[in-house]
Amino acid sequence: MTKSTLKIGSDHEQRALIFYDKPEEFLGDLKRRFPSVGFSTCKAYKDLPTCLAQVRPDIALAYKFEPKPFPRQEFITCSSLKWLSVAFAGVDHIVPWDESRLIVTNAAGVASTEMAQYALAAIFGMFQGIPGFCRAQQERRWAFRLVRSAKGATVGLVGFGHAGKEIARICKAVGLRVVVCRARPESSPLADEVYAFPDLKKMIAQCDVTLVCAALTKETKDLFDAEHFAAMKPGSYFVNMARGSIVCESDLIEALQNGHLGAAVLDVTRREPLPPDDPLWDTPNLLITPHSSSEYVGWLRDAAMMFADNLERWLRNQPLENRVSSQRGY
Repeated sequence: MTKSTLKIGSDHEQRALIFYDKPEEFLGDLKRRFPSVGFSTCKAYKDLPTCLAQVRPDIALAYKFEPKPFPRQEFITCSSLKWLSVAFAGVDHIVPWDESRLIVTNAAGVASTEMAQYALAAIFGMFQGIPGFCRAQQERRWAFRLVRSAKGATVGLVGFGHAGKEIARICKAVGLRVVVCRARPESSPLADEVYAFPDLKKMIAQCDVTLVCAALTKETKDLFDAEHFAAMKPGSYFVNMARGSIVCESDLIEALQNGHLGAAVLDVTRREPLPPDDPLWDTPNLLITPHSSSEYVGWLRDAAMMFADNLERWLRNQPLENRVSSQRGY
């Protein structure tokens, strides 16, 4: 699909809807940069149908900002909408959509540096025994033990998009060996070896750390189950900073409780926020963070500026960056 088939007009004809409850953080910058674009805002999920009907936007920049299901249907059935810019890397809350009628882009890459920093902290934290020491501190126990060195360790990345590449780069920079499993197993100077998804078990069997940074798709949903955890190197570590539904959490709990895995770090869970009675909270050698690896101070504005750069391309009838495939889900 090309933009010409969508009959895009000049910038003064364009109407853009900002779907976020605090658009004041960046709306002024957008209006100054694009004085001929008509910007409107919608600050509540319940108001979206009315806003779409009244504004009839050509373009929408959409954030997730309420603890309830994202109003996907309202966006993908909006007859005036030609381009939906999602302010996150993942689009599992949008798929599927009609690609002959609607272009969807994401914000992949906006937090790659910060996610790589998180990944490195998680990796070295597990080698240093931080999850176990945190638990001992809560129990007021002086739990001395020898920690492991990460020197020469192999990190296996499942997924190799913007964040995966930056994680690989920073891991290589500190002397770690990096292997990668990706949907299209082309070689990369950032990876010592590259595997296709059918060879995932072969890859994780050699890894000291398995780190998930893949999109949630039909192929990756429930990917890490008891069979895959059993295939991992005994005593190895696991990190999920992608989507909670990629991991069968009961199987992860079992792998940690029986000692097959040495430790794990989860930045994402199947239920978010994670309820107080969830068994993950009591799982040994597990560190949980609240889906924070990509949400740093200033990221909301950075995502809006990424949208603005794409809006420049849109108004010039140029190809958009970060265009997403409904079929692939990334």
